[in-house]
Amino acid sequence: MSVYPIPYDFINKIIELSWCDIRWGYEREIITLDIPINEAERRVLSGSYTDRELELSFVIPGQSDEVISLLKLLCSECEMDDESTAKQKWLFIVLRWLWENRHSFNDPLNEIAGIYADFSYPAEIEGFVNYMPPSDGYDPVIHTETENINRLMDNWRYYLERTSSVFER
Repeated sequence: MSVYPIPYDFINKIIELSWCDIRWGYEREIITLDIPINEAERRVLSGSYTDRELELSFVIPGQSDEVISLLKLLCSECEMDDESTAKQKWLFIVLRWLWENRHSFNDPLNEIAGIYADFSYPAEIEGFVNYMPPSDGYDPVIHTETENINRLMDNWRYYLERTSSVFER
């Protein structure tokens, strides 16, 4: 199982994304082209949509140039959070998806190390990156491997709890 791409149903149930957020995630290959199309379809079905969203809802997923062009237009029409906010949203989504599917991975903490690199080493997740030294006085040498793993998992869970209050629907 691979961490990326993150499925639309998962994203849609936990967070509201702007078109700029969706574009940011697509450009970094966190999601596939079907996500913007699915989101456009959801908005059209809700009855509140723009002409460009309607147009995007009819695009066939294989037509990447058309999807990208429409995403750029939609992104220019909406209020853009700064890029760091989009990055933090996607970091939360990816780590939450991995948490909920951690039993499907041989070593989910190793996956976090990859995510840490993918997101340019964000300080807010250093506390559960398996190769980072603790910055809170914890000494892994005097603990068992199981205790150290449990601590990293607890730190990960705590990050998700803290961040969900900021981003979840």
